[in-house]
Formats: sequence, C-alpha cells, structure tokens
Amino acid sequence: MDEGHLVDDVLGESASHVVQQLSGFAQLFVERVICSNFRGITSCELDLEPGLTVLVGRNNCGKSRILRALAISLGGVAAEADDLTVGSTSIATIDIVIAPAKAEPPAEDHFEDPVAQRLSSVQEISEDPSRERFAWRTTIRRSEEGFGVRAERQILIFDAADGSWQIQKNPESLKGDQADLVAAVFVDTQRDLADELGRRATAIRRVLSDLEIDPGERSEIEAGLVDIGEKIVGSSGSLAAVKEALGDLRSIAGIGVPALQPLPVRVEELARSISIDIDSGNGPLPIRLHGAGSRSLASLQIQGVLYDRRLGRDGKAVRPHPVSLIEEPEAHLHPQAQFELAELLSGIGGQVVVSSHSAHLASSVDSSALRLLRPNGLNIDVVDLHPVPGAGSETHRARRPAFHFEEMEKLRRSIERPFGELLFASAVVLGDGATERALLPPLIRHALGGLSHGVCVVDPGSMNGSAAIAVVKFANLVGIPWLLFCDSDEAGRTAANQLIEQHGDNNQDLVIWVGEPDPQMQDGSLRRATEQMLVHFDEDLCIAAAGQLGYAGDGILEFMRGKKGSIGSVIAREIIEKYAVDQWPAPVVELLARLKARLAGGAFSEGS
Repeated sequence: MDEGHLVDDVLGESASHVVQQLSGFAQLFVERVICSNFRGITSCELDLEPGLTVLVGRNNCGKSRILRALAISLGGVAAEADDLTVGSTSIATIDIVIAPAKAEPPAEDHFEDPVAQRLSSVQEISEDPSRERFAWRTTIRRSEEGFGVRAERQILIFDAADGSWQIQKNPESLKGDQADLVAAVFVDTQRDLADELGRRATAIRRVLSDLEIDPGERSEIEAGLVDIGEKIVGSSGSLAAVKEALGDLRSIAGIGVPALQPLPVRVEELARSISIDIDSGNGPLPIRLHGAGSRSLASLQIQGVLYDRRLGRDGKAVRPHPVSLIEEPEAHLHPQAQFELAELLSGIGGQVVVSSHSAHLASSVDSSALRLLRPNGLNIDVVDLHPVPGAGSETHRARRPAFHFEEMEKLRRSIERPFGELLFASAVVLGDGATERALLPPLIRHALGGLSHGVCVVDPGSMNGSAAIAVVKFANLVGIPWLLFCDSDEAGRTAANQLIEQHGDNNQDLVIWVGEPDPQMQDGSLRRATEQMLVHFDEDLCIAAAGQLGYAGDGILEFMRGKKGSIGSVIAREIIEKYAVDQWPAPVVELLARLKARLAGGAFSEGS
C-alpha cells in the first residue's frame, strides 16, 4: 500500500470534517507544562500551541518523557515507579497551566461560562490586559505501601511577586469535574488500526459497539442478516456438512438445538467482524494485509472520530477539550508521506502534541509549532521558534523570543533543504562544496564515535551566499555550535571572513582553512581546495578511490572535481582504512579537535 495515496485519501474532505465535528468542546487549551525531577529531567518548562505542537531534538533529549508527563498530569495514563528519577529521593512534579481558547493579545483573556463555573481557583495573572489562568500540580512520590507510587493533583496559586505558580500551605485538591475539562489520549509508536479492530478494549471497538442504528431499521437489518446467513450455509457444502454433524448434539442431554451462523444476527456483534478495506489500485484489501505505515496512518486518522463519538456523551454541559499525545507519527512511513503529516495532524482536531525524529515533518510544519529540545546537563532547554509580527510585539505566552515573522520565514526559505536536519543537530559544519559534504561525515563519525551523533555537515553552495548566512544565523538562534571548513583562495577567504565578522564575533577559531601552507611541501604551496588537499596528502590513495568510480588514469584532480557528489565518501573509506586519525590531513585533524572541544564543553552538552 502506498501511504502517500492513503494520506491524500484521508485528507480530502475528512480533515476539515473532523475539525467541524469537534465543536462544543471546552474552550480552553493546555498552555504550559513544567516538569521537575521527572524521569531524569531536573527541570523543563515548555509552552504549547492551542493546535499542533511538534517536539523535535536529538535522541534522549526528553521528547517522549515530556509526552508521558503530559499524559500523567492530564489523566491519560497512570503514574509508575519509573517516573521517579533513578537514585533520587526527590518527588516528581508536573505543573499544568490551562488558558482560555481563542483570546489573542491585547484582548482580555477570560474563561467563559460554563468552563469558569467549574474552575473555583482561576487566577488573574495580568491586569492590563486582563488575563486568567488555571493551574494544578501533579505530585508523584513513592508509596508507603509496597513498591509503587502514588500521585495527587492539587491546585496552584499564582504568585504575582515573582510571576510563578506556587503550591499553597493547605492546598486544594483538583476536583473531578475540573480534571474532566481535559481528556488526553496517549498514542504510542505501536498504533495499528488492524490490531485495534481485533481487540475488545480498544477505543475504536468501544465506538463500534454502538453503531447508532435507528431502532426502526434494526429489525429489518437483522432479518436480512439471518436470510443472508442461511443462503451462505445452504450454498456451502462445507458449512452444510458441519451443520449436519452438529445436529447430533440434540441427542445429548442438556444441550439445545445448534444453529450455524456465518454472519452476526445482532447489529451490536458486527464490530467483531468489521473490516476496513483499502484499494490502492489493485482491488480492495483488508487493512490487516497492508503495510505498517498504512495501518499506523489509519489509526491516527480516526482520532477525531473517537473524540466526537466518546467524549462528553454522558450528558455533561461541557465536553472535554481533547489532547492527543502522539509518539513519532512518522513511524513506518516513507518520506513523501511524512511531508503530508503536518496537515493530517492538524486535522485531528483539539490540541495535538507530538514527538518526532522526522526532518521531513519538521521542515513542512509551520514554525510556530516547533519546539526544539536540547539537553543542558540534567535540565532541558527549549528553543521556541514561534514568529511574532514585529520585534516590539509581545505574546501572551512567556519567554518567547521576539523574532520578526519575516526574518523567520527568510531563514526557512534560505535553508529549506537542511532545515529539518539542523533541528536535530548537535553541531554544524559548513563545507565549501559537495566533496566536503560527502567526505567529512564518515571521518567525523569514525574519529569522534558517539560524540559525533547529530553533527550536521552542510554544503551551502558558497560561503557568501544566502544559504550560508541563513545556516549560521539559525545555528546562533537555537544555540548550535558551528564551524567553517573553507577553501583558501582569495574569494573563499573574503566570504568566510565576512561571515564570521557579521555572525561570529570575528572569531577566527570558527574557521578551518583548507589552504594553510603545507609543511611537507618545500615550496610552501597552499592547498587551496579540498580536492587539492587530498591529492597532496596521498595521490595514490585518491587514484585508488577514483578507480572505484571508473577513473581511467587521466587527470586525477579534474576527475575528482567532476565526481564531487561521490568521490568524497569513497576517499573517506580509504583514509579510515589506511591511516590513524592523527595522520589524516592537517585541516581535517584540526576540524575534529575543534568539534570535540565544542561538543564536550558547549552549553548544550549530552544529558541523560
């Protein structure tokens, strides 16, 4: 099954239909989550969007842990012992701040009835314009009985003096009808609609257990099922033989007259046999026979239907605000389908928070949805890329940097190809061409081992082009260390010096020059480009590498320049096999040393 076709199918009318369905829900959203001492996270504060929020960052930066913290605090899953930091005696806390929906600065920001009637401790956190918020803390501590944990939720009070939420001396517990204003659903990477249809306790099976058929039509439908069932048995020699054999049960005491029913005779039983079929051009096939990507996508798509059919159906005046917490929605999907995820996720309805490793999703989603998580010791720093209209503008969510909307969009346009990759980077190296883009990554991985994870090598085309400027500006914006690996010709030096003067505080340590004088060359010649550097380093090695790409022995330098897209990786393998790291070309060794220093001692070092 082509997941791209499935995405197109479900996004046609259904996305807008789902948004329309989700009306009448509580007019609020989860504005902020603050975690302390939770699963190894000492501290993390994260603002969320009213619609879609995408958590991005490297492995082990805390994305899944924050999703779980949200799920626990919003009642989606139960707390467990693993939620406490291993080896720590501290309790874990998760603070949730709820905000009214739809209000935008500078308008007054108030909860409307009937939501306000349930929130007994609404706090006024701003006077001009007036802004209301409601918050509670989920505390997780070890149980005094056994090895489990106990969790309790208590209402927080806003301390205007220091602008923070605090617990009271005699805290008020969060009431059930207050907690019920939000309904969280945690969707993990194992989602599979075929499996969900087959298990009784799943949400989709509970929805399908009530098919909402008019009572006046029920008798006619069920009579039709019986008639069709009898025709199937009468037409099948195998079923007729089984029916005849079962007839002998009448002679056994206590057992009634058997009947063979190939179809359910009651509409409620249809949920057991409902099959979702998908036609990818070769005829319909049950979804269980399609790939994991199709089954995962289908499971995500029905979330809005589940909310509409399940939430608030018990007669309450306010239907809960739905929050979908989704781990890696890109799991099992091919790249083209991943580009469509942003629209699909937005179409679920309610509030959606996802963790993702997909550069495709990160590059296609709106910048306002992105939250870049970066470990800082045991804390997690969050870089918010939300653009605002102007430098002097303020937004009602605190601690958002005031970037110009136009500036952010310019950055996105200029670095469209590596933008998603940069969001997951631990450091950025700007090379001076395609050779460097192919040569440097395998050398960095081999030399630095695990420390190299997340090092992004970018070919900006030119060091004085808009892409190079955008990359270093973006790296400065999100706190990623960067280095230039530059040719030493006059144009290259001018462009690189201008780049570091304007965006690197004129720090010459940010540049590794390929064209420094070669001490092994008696005439003091410069290695002006990477290809020249490699030929001077070991011409025989370059010839052997070029031979793997069809080199016939005529002009090695020209051949390498014509094979920039592939020669670098082949030469890298040869260098790794033949030389120790400290014997590699001097500029490469210098690059590795500076990368190691920045990765090991930078502001965003590896955390648990």
